[in-house]
Amino acid sequence: MPPTTTFAQRLDARVAEAVDRRVVDRVASGGRRSLALALVVALVTPVHLLSVALLLGAGALLVRGDGWWQWSIAAFLLLLAWVTRPHLVHRMDPDVLWVDPADAPTLVALVEEVSALAGCRPPARIGVDADLNASVGPLGIRSRRLVLGAPLWVALGPQERVALLGHEIGHIAHGDLLGGQYVGGACRTLDHWVHLMAPDEWDSLVVHAVFAPPRWLVQGYLRLLLALNSTASRRQELHADVASALTGGTAAAVSGLEMLLITDGIDVAANRAAIARDVDLATAIRERVTAFGAAQRASAREQGREDRRSIDATHPPTTDRLRLLESIEPSPAAVVLDGDRNRRIDAEISRHLEKAFRELGEHYRYVH
Repeated sequence: MPPTTTFAQRLDARVAEAVDRRVVDRVASGGRRSLALALVVALVTPVHLLSVALLLGAGALLVRGDGWWQWSIAAFLLLLAWVTRPHLVHRMDPDVLWVDPADAPTLVALVEEVSALAGCRPPARIGVDADLNASVGPLGIRSRRLVLGAPLWVALGPQERVALLGHEIGHIAHGDLLGGQYVGGACRTLDHWVHLMAPDEWDSLVVHAVFAPPRWLVQGYLRLLLALNSTASRRQELHADVASALTGGTAAAVSGLEMLLITDGIDVAANRAAIARDVDLATAIRERVTAFGAAQRASAREQGREDRRSIDATHPPTTDRLRLLESIEPSPAAVVLDGDRNRRIDAEISRHLEKAFRELGEHYRYVH
């Protein structure tokens, strides 16, 4: 553990370390139930019900009211319901480059194969962006979307790509997105309430004094919710890692996780290539990954153990995720991506990868 500056930071790190170890051990032993998730759902449900209660109250006053004062209260309740409404919808990222399924049949078929193995419907949309990451998210009410970060995609080998898809689609199969929408929507709603109760600088001291207690109450509620949800979220990540190993094989899942230990090195390599303009970013990333030998992997793992933990982190430390995969029964690859299919996939999305890397290069060269 790196040196910390305050007692609160040391306490936070120690508690987080104990929680992470318990979560990893429970997942490794096959446990699936999460008390933290049940508590989170219990905490967020009243947040979602508040607007419903306000709407029902306003409707009753509008229907049964027989005077202007009751209708005025109904109008006020409607206004309050609108101001405090749940914020459930995620806006689509405008930087994602969506793939036309007709142009990428091999990629679509691979995603469908992984989804069938996981026992869920495949994502309705597949996209590419410039992040060193990959993610799944909601698309409307029932559909899902999968976004592949170009830097991460080119850094991974064929089976590591399958393991990555297994991880992301594992989130869909386990219902993590539905819970994420429900919990995340309540968190965004509470955050919205906090901003509503934050007076402008020019407001009087009396206004600040009136709004301070309810704002502190909502902030405390939100912090408790985030702390509990982070434990549930870390558990979900570990289950997705198990799905990754079952799909692409344990060796590929471990190798893919080790890649997360050198994200800074990948970022630096791409940044240097963008500034120098002497080599394209994809080539620079592949060269950096090729140089990531056994000795560097061991060193990166050791450095990863020194990363400071936090109880509000949504992902377990990479070293704990590796400990989980290496402590359970090794799995062979259930889905194999041979070299020919891998090359076809790269050719199908080459235009999207090139555009994503151009955007990333512009970011490196002109970031302020």
